[in-house]
Amino acid sequence: MAGSGSKFDRVYRAHFSAINPSDIMKAYNALGKPDKFQSLSVDARQELDLKVGVAFSRFQTRYFQGRYGDLDSAVLSYGPCQTPTLGFCVQRHLEMETFKPEPYWLLDLGIMNSGTMCRAVWDSGRSFNRNKVDSYIATCRDANPASVAKVISVVTKDKNQGRPVPLNTVALLKACSKALGIGPHSALQMAERLYLSGYLSYPRTESTRYPKSFDIAGTLQDQLQDNRWGSYVRDLLRDGVNVAKGGVDMGDHPPITPCRHARAGELSGDMARVYDLVTRHFIASVSHDAKWRSTTVKISIDELGEKGDFTIRGKTLISPGFLAIMLHKQYGDEREDVPFGEEEEEEKDLPEFKEGDMYGLFFSGSKKSGNKVSVAPTGKFCTLDIKEKMTTPPTYLTESELISRMEKHGIGTDASISTHIENIIKRYYVELIPGRKLKPTKLGLVLAQGYHLIDNSLVLPTIRSDIEGQCNNIAKGLAERDDVVRKAIDLFSAKFNYFVDNISKMDVLFGSSFAKLQDVGKPFTRCGFTRRYLQFITGPPPRLYNKTTETVYVLPIGGEIKQWTGRNCPVGGCNFELCLYSVGAPPRTFPLCPNCFNNPKPEWGKIPGEDTTTTPGDEEDENKERNIRRMAGKNMIRECPHPDKMPLIEEMTVSPDPESNGVLILDPHLGPKWRLVSTREPTIVHMPKSVEKVTVLNAKDEVLGCRMMSIEFKEGESPLEGGKKKYTSCFANDEMLQGLVRIHHGDERMKASSRGGRGRGRGGGRGGRGGGRGRGRGRR
Repeated sequence: MAGSGSKFDRVYRAHFSAINPSDIMKAYNALGKPDKFQSLSVDARQELDLKVGVAFSRFQTRYFQGRYGDLDSAVLSYGPCQTPTLGFCVQRHLEMETFKPEPYWLLDLGIMNSGTMCRAVWDSGRSFNRNKVDSYIATCRDANPASVAKVISVVTKDKNQGRPVPLNTVALLKACSKALGIGPHSALQMAERLYLSGYLSYPRTESTRYPKSFDIAGTLQDQLQDNRWGSYVRDLLRDGVNVAKGGVDMGDHPPITPCRHARAGELSGDMARVYDLVTRHFIASVSHDAKWRSTTVKISIDELGEKGDFTIRGKTLISPGFLAIMLHKQYGDEREDVPFGEEEEEEKDLPEFKEGDMYGLFFSGSKKSGNKVSVAPTGKFCTLDIKEKMTTPPTYLTESELISRMEKHGIGTDASISTHIENIIKRYYVELIPGRKLKPTKLGLVLAQGYHLIDNSLVLPTIRSDIEGQCNNIAKGLAERDDVVRKAIDLFSAKFNYFVDNISKMDVLFGSSFAKLQDVGKPFTRCGFTRRYLQFITGPPPRLYNKTTETVYVLPIGGEIKQWTGRNCPVGGCNFELCLYSVGAPPRTFPLCPNCFNNPKPEWGKIPGEDTTTTPGDEEDENKERNIRRMAGKNMIRECPHPDKMPLIEEMTVSPDPESNGVLILDPHLGPKWRLVSTREPTIVHMPKSVEKVTVLNAKDEVLGCRMMSIEFKEGESPLEGGKKKYTSCFANDEMLQGLVRIHHGDERMKASSRGGRGRGRGGGRGGRGGGRGRGRGRR
């Protein structure tokens, strides 16, 4: 090539995915230019990981090195991907530690039909109130005429179980861990050795769809002579292969497939097992779907209304399809947070049910005949009883579950995920326990909790996920490499300086000799029932613990919790000492009652952080379910933690908030800087500096229903006629006071300053929203 071009003009790339003569010659005859943007993306990722990892690792290693005799601190490493990986494991450990088993009850309906006892699932799920379930049994037992269980509908239909999508790196790692018991790092090593030996295609790929040029039939024909699956492949070629459905072709490398046949005994150990899994998966991905016949029987007990609905489900295999070739059927994606009662159908044959069939009910201790028992056909009856169970804690994350979370949150690439998992095991931050589960060690727990104390973004996946997205934009030519690196380095530089200044917070955890969770608590606020101090445990999730009653009160996540000594909750029968809950920057502060937060009443309205309101009559069950989710750390609240109609909030409400469904309340910090805060939006209304005191009165505005305020101005600074110091105001329609306030809208101080500062806008009009917000943010 002539000319004055770059020295790289004569550099070409051979793109191949399998080491065999045909693929290599094909790549050599179709040389292409290296992808500049892909290269820049890799460079950016490497530079960031190296600089950030070295800075944090060096500092914390040197700080803690030699400070504690029982601490193996040769290297206390930090990594932008490694540490969030540890964070997932620690989060699950904390969910287990904070889990409190709860008894629950459900109705157990057994249908005897043609000599087979079928268990029906109660559609209402479960109840945490034993008396309520007892009342259902009593209603049926005392019914006259006698209660019967009636078949409402019988639906039978055929369903297809889709064949698996082609195998990419992440799916291979999960399958090897779950089905073969081979760790991700070892699995990738085995796959790479098989690739270098010509048995498998390139194992680092994100694609889950075969390209159009891929020779499916030719790859299958290579396996015809195998005595394990040769006959199946022969039948498949005869009947016609199916192009794998779903998936995506990422354009990097095709999915992982066998490249040549390996006879039985040609490979050994884990290499043979990985090859077997990959080959079977490939054949299954182009096979026919499996066909199931699913039967759903709906049964109802009329006396119980909607609480009397039950379901029997069963399915039978009609055509095995791809299941005939897959030895490991259970290494697919895990379903997390499966709602109670929605478990997968069980494979079983059901006896014949007909719509309109009725079964007489029998109860524990009752006889099969009696004045109030319906006569049922021979061999057909049912039993109704109460079954007591306990809620069960989650288990430690398996390697497969951890890989799923890393993929979901963008932590690492398909090629590096296994390395990050291997690193936290080698550093002894987690240990591998039976079942391929990852249990955090004391060192791992202390590090993760220390990061949470200082700056939780160091251990949460959000920032790393955002940076990974920016690196992907570099690869697509949508972002400049230098800009992405500079911004990321600036971000982590600020975090590093803050980390250095606050390392003593982590030192406290190390100094407690890896203290257990219950040893960290400190007396915080009084219980309204026992008048004992509750111990505050910072979490996550934060919570209060009553050592006397062993009761846990979960606190909201997303803000800062402070003491508010001497003030009690006004709700009848509560009387808990209140806390303060601050969110945002600048912070908005709200009163918080630990008991009412955990046990809201339906008349208070929509619960913050929830999509639904409490149903009257089911408060106890729904509160239990809600607290189970909160203990798992799944509810972040960036607003007032109580509904607006809760008496504590109503006592402080001085105006509706026209820009949200919330209200404006007086900041419970009280003076000298008086202000109102919105319960649902990041809005703060600053009172003028001339105000000396604000008091919320019991009197309400007759139209709006909000409380009146008593305003007292400083001597000589009153804007009132004649220099009066005191007057009573309804803020929502007080144009004079609205004209004096300064309104700040926005949740982050940096965002407010980037828009030109908060300014000193003059309000006007009803509700204090007319007339502008100053330069901080104009009205939209």
